Amino acid sequence: MRSRRVFLSAMVLLLCLVWGGLSFAQSVDLSSEMVLTIDDCIKLALENNEKLKGMGYGIEAARGQLIEANAALWPIFEYEYRMGPVPTDAKRAFDAFFEGELALLNRIKVAVGFPVFASGQIITAKRMARNGVAASQEMEIKEQESVIFQTKQAYFGILLAKELHKLLTDAIGKITNELKKEETEDVPQRSPLDLLKLKEFRVDLERRRAEVEQNTDLAMEGLKIQLGIDPLKKIRLSDDLLKPIIANLSSLENYVTASMEHRPDRHLLDIGVDIKKMQYRLEKQKLGPQAGFAFFIELGRTTETIQNLAFQDDYNDPFNFTRAGLGLQISGKLDFHGASGRIKKAKAEYFKSVYDRMIASRGLQLEVRKSYLNAKRQQENVRRARKAESMARQMMFLSKTNYEIGIGDEKDYTDSLQLVLLTRGQYFQAVFDYNVALADLEQKVGRVNYQQLTPRPDVEEYEMFDTGEEEDMARQ
Repeated sequence: MRSRRVFLSAMVLLLCLVWGGLSFAQSVDLSSEMVLTIDDCIKLALENNEKLKGMGYGIEAARGQLIEANAALWPIFEYEYRMGPVPTDAKRAFDAFFEGELALLNRIKVAVGFPVFASGQIITAKRMARNGVAASQEMEIKEQESVIFQTKQAYFGILLAKELHKLLTDAIGKITNELKKEETEDVPQRSPLDLLKLKEFRVDLERRRAEVEQNTDLAMEGLKIQLGIDPLKKIRLSDDLLKPIIANLSSLENYVTASMEHRPDRHLLDIGVDIKKMQYRLEKQKLGPQAGFAFFIELGRTTETIQNLAFQDDYNDPFNFTRAGLGLQISGKLDFHGASGRIKKAKAEYFKSVYDRMIASRGLQLEVRKSYLNAKRQQENVRRARKAESMARQMMFLSKTNYEIGIGDEKDYTDSLQLVLLTRGQYFQAVFDYNVALADLEQKVGRVNYQQLTPRPDVEEYEMFDTGEEEDMARQ
């Protein structure tokens, strides 16, 4: 008895240690930091995104519909069981029921049917169900492309926020140093009005920095949602700098052609037209007959003998019998008036879907053209922003040199500092818009087609690409 108690105590202690170890491991896992590249983020999003998991169940539902539609020659079982009291005297059925002269009836019927012919309705239903499966698969691909785009948008948004935060923090620090320097001077170099303007500018920068911090937290939470990561999990992006993606864009027509051939939206249009066509055909086929083989067995038994039965209207005892049958059944419904209306409606919807596809296809081509031209324009905007930043740094250098040798104005130097801050922020915004524009173009044509049409150049000769030396100069 004592050994049994010791054994139970040891088992309880072991379970407590295992549970505590799992809890500790979980807490350590949540406290550890994940360092993610943009490819890591895309991989996690495709594996863990909740919307994509839901799309998988949609495909399974469509496949279930296809199994249901494939009904030819599959047996259909029907069964029926009844149990209840019946009168023992058929001539006095009503009185015998209330006088308690009753017997217990058990009745069971089992039937098996095999559908053989349905005027083409089964084949049409199978094709419609296959279109349903294909539509669900295209919707999943479309959702995958959308998730990738949103993941990239959040990733680049976080990098943009980090760059702006560094820029604002650096500017606030420089302004604070200038104000401290003025306070230590016996004879201030700036007028009280200029000092107030400088302080007001610092307050405005601090307000913007607080907004950037808030947007960074929101973007990080949004990225965790896309990746399916626990909100308490710490993540960090492997990239520290926001740089433009270097890409050689192919011709516009290549992107349009690839989008029309592989874009899920275009495939969904074709599937929708085919489904409407099948519905039109199905309405016409419903006028035809349906045929099938069937077999049944029916048994009936009572606990007592039923008196005064009349057999003239049945070939067997209605309470105690054994029946079986095998035969061919042909059935149909000829409702020419109602069928004519349904056929005309289905025909009109089919032709309407054809014209809708034509218009929608042109709209899809326009979307690709818009995304392509936007990417080209954003690429030029990055170059312009880079040149504007370079000129602003030159102005700052000249104004500072002139002020130090005594031929310049302090206000010119302050204005040039503000201009450098402004142009640097505009450059980062242009880079973000450009990277997002490329991600949008990738979404329109698909990842595989985009990588084939937009290869990374072997030689990095773009003016918009920042080298490490230029980054260091910009930080200073």
